[in-house]
Amino acid sequence: MQRSSSIAWRLALAFAAVCALVLSMIGVFLYRSLAGEIAYRDDLALMGRLEQVRALLQDSDSLDALQARPRLYQNMLGNQESLLLVRRADGSTVIGINPRQQRLPELQPIAQELRPQRRDILLWPGSDQVPVALLAGQASGPEGEVLTVIAGKILSEREQMLASYRLRLYLAVGLGALLAFALGLLLLRRGLQPLRQLSEAVREIDLRSLDRRLHSTGIPAEFREPVQALNAMLARLEESFQRLSQFSADLAHEIRTPLHNLLGSNGLALNQPRSAAEYQEVLASNMEEFERLGRMAENLLFLARAEQADAALDRQLLSLSAVGAQLCDYFEALADDRQIRLENGFYGELWADQQLLQRALGNLLANAVRHADPGSPISLRRRDEAGWCWLQVHNQGPAIAPEHLPRLFDRFYRVDPSRAEPGDSGGLGLAIVRSIMLLHGGQVRVASEGQTTVFELGFAVL
Repeated sequence: MQRSSSIAWRLALAFAAVCALVLSMIGVFLYRSLAGEIAYRDDLALMGRLEQVRALLQDSDSLDALQARPRLYQNMLGNQESLLLVRRADGSTVIGINPRQQRLPELQPIAQELRPQRRDILLWPGSDQVPVALLAGQASGPEGEVLTVIAGKILSEREQMLASYRLRLYLAVGLGALLAFALGLLLLRRGLQPLRQLSEAVREIDLRSLDRRLHSTGIPAEFREPVQALNAMLARLEESFQRLSQFSADLAHEIRTPLHNLLGSNGLALNQPRSAAEYQEVLASNMEEFERLGRMAENLLFLARAEQADAALDRQLLSLSAVGAQLCDYFEALADDRQIRLENGFYGELWADQQLLQRALGNLLANAVRHADPGSPISLRRRDEAGWCWLQVHNQGPAIAPEHLPRLFDRFYRVDPSRAEPGDSGGLGLAIVRSIMLLHGGQVRVASEGQTTVFELGFAVL
């Protein structure tokens, strides 16, 4: 099995992708929270520095004394990342601490009576593309002179810290995704172990063990429905195989009888000389057997075609009265031979395939004429139910025993095999009726009580 088509690999990759996405979102949240917290603290420190310088300038006796103590300001700043400028109104510098000689933009200082806010801080790209945070404000110097104080901080340390944190986040997300993939693949393979066991159990079932069923106890709940579906499929396969085996046996039995008759009659005809009339009698008998075999082959071909899933129907809106009249005319001669009266009680219209409907009703009428009592009537009737139209064939004659009713529509099944007559369907007539009704999505049923037998064809009415 290729890895690209493996469910375990696909789910493990999806699990890893989801974990990577979740870790990335958490990492972005933590990164932004850390960056915001660091920026907040830096801004507070910068605003505090401006306030300290303002207080220092206000408390100083003279500017010369302030200029004489540059180390004081350097110690106050604490590192090489900070800068401090104090300028007079004419632009001259009183205090200038700018370790990296950063080029500064023109700043609009806040009034000395206003306290600095975070919105007053300006982020400047800096000369070496390292951001610089700048804050400018007016201050009152000795003798009330108005000075401009510029406090700043080079953010290289912050950028390095955040870059290192980003790198750790990338590594954490990558390693987390790999770990999630490995663990997910391991867990999925363990979780799919019942599926492999199920495959092994299915692989051991062959034609000789179709009666075996898969165990549905002790398996995960997700596999119970597929197991039940497989067991149902095995039951259908077993039933179909049994029907096929029974059909093969019945077909061999049905074919054997006419073949034995042909072999016997031909053997007797060859054993001794016979007259032309006797040979004609043998040939006529053989023709009956050949016709019987031909009808059997034709019926089997029809059944095979009718049971195909893609068999097409030519549905038409039929007049049931006209269909019944045609059938009665066709079987009138056969019915007259037995003094049987045909009554057409069909009415209304029905969507159906005309040829198939006529064949189904014709098979039922042929059986009815063959088994009805002489002189009795055979009637065609219609009965409507909710959503169904039932076409009935009533005949009077010997009742069919209840044990035969469920098997009447099986292939080659006869209630009394000794009553097989020339021209019958070889035990396939009612099987053809059932196949035709299955094609129409309908039903077929039979009831036999007392001296009345009723065959019914049910069509769904939209």
